[in-house]
Amino acid sequence: MVNEPADGQARTSWPGSMMERVVGFIAADYQRPIGPVAMALVLTTAAVLESHRSGGPFAPGLALTLGLLGTAPIAVIRRFPTAAISTLLAANAAFVLFGRLSWSVAAVIGWLSALVAAPILLPRRRAAIAVGLTEVAVLLGVAGLHGNSTPWDATAAEGLAVLAAWGSGEMVRARRQAAADRAQAAEQVRLLSEREVVARERASIARELHDVVAHHVSMIAVRAATAPYSVPELPAAGQAAFTEIADEARAALTELRVALGVLRSSDGAPEEAPQPRIDDLECLVKRMIGAGMDVTMTSSGQVRQLPGSVELCCYRVVQEALTNAGRHAHGSKVRVELSFGSDAVAATVSNSPVLSSRGPARPVQAGFGLTGLRERVAMLRGEFDAGPDRAGGFVVRAVVPVRVAESDQVEVEA
Repeated sequence: MVNEPADGQARTSWPGSMMERVVGFIAADYQRPIGPVAMALVLTTAAVLESHRSGGPFAPGLALTLGLLGTAPIAVIRRFPTAAISTLLAANAAFVLFGRLSWSVAAVIGWLSALVAAPILLPRRRAAIAVGLTEVAVLLGVAGLHGNSTPWDATAAEGLAVLAAWGSGEMVRARRQAAADRAQAAEQVRLLSEREVVARERASIARELHDVVAHHVSMIAVRAATAPYSVPELPAAGQAAFTEIADEARAALTELRVALGVLRSSDGAPEEAPQPRIDDLECLVKRMIGAGMDVTMTSSGQVRQLPGSVELCCYRVVQEALTNAGRHAHGSKVRVELSFGSDAVAATVSNSPVLSSRGPARPVQAGFGLTGLRERVAMLRGEFDAGPDRAGGFVVRAVVPVRVAESDQVEVEA
């Protein structure tokens, strides 16, 4: 009784199974660095031993030379595949055409190995030429050149062996290509899965920001706008303060909508919405002055329009630095300096030390705001530094390279 294989597939015939094993060994042998060398050493040794017992038409010296040429190039078949396979097939073609009786078993194995390796190591066109010329040599052997007559059944067997060896190598090549395609497809599926997870997380964060943060900021804007009407006796300064709070809350909602658009977009790109630029810093400074801060802003160099990413980065640096100064060093003098260079723009925000009845104010700690600024500047390959100065104040400085994009140039010209 014949047992079925474990995988449920039918068993192949003995010749097919033997050929598949030989091809598997040869193909695997080529993948190991020492494999071809070891294989060539075994075959050349066998070819030398068989050449001394040769009883064919070739002299022992010629049989040995062709035997070595038909086996030894396997050692360098991975490094020089075209030259090695050509030498192997040419040497064994001499046996096929002129001296089959001097053809050793080792040389035959080298011949078949070269035919297996041709579609694996050579381009498709060269492999087809190699197998075609080999088949021509086998068919010419029927002509009996120099008395090297061969029965038709032996020639047919050799012709089938050529096709079987080449087809087996082609099968190995196809399997490797299929495995590479499957690996590439699996990598693409993995990337798509990761993008889907990231998209879900971004959507979740966007929902939380919209449902929680945006709601509370909206309530602040509404309450600040209606407070002066609820308290008629509120002085003018108080009404102005509530108006400013409402304006700031509405501005925060506008920027929050932009952030929500970025989170909800599939590629993480911001929606088409106006982004703050360096020109908007004057309005920011005026708002800070209106809130009671002592802020002055100066600029040097050639003031010009820069790429949107550079201007947005500078705006965020100044905005965060002013916010920190108002929170941690209230009452200090804050100075904003913009320096426009030919290849970079520098934004520096410094505040003077603040002394109170409780002692000196604590310096600003590197929290999430400064960390975000550092990452934002790093994405533009700029330099960022924040820390206390020698006078006891605090300095935030960012130097952002100016790389004018084509779109920005078009915008400037327009």
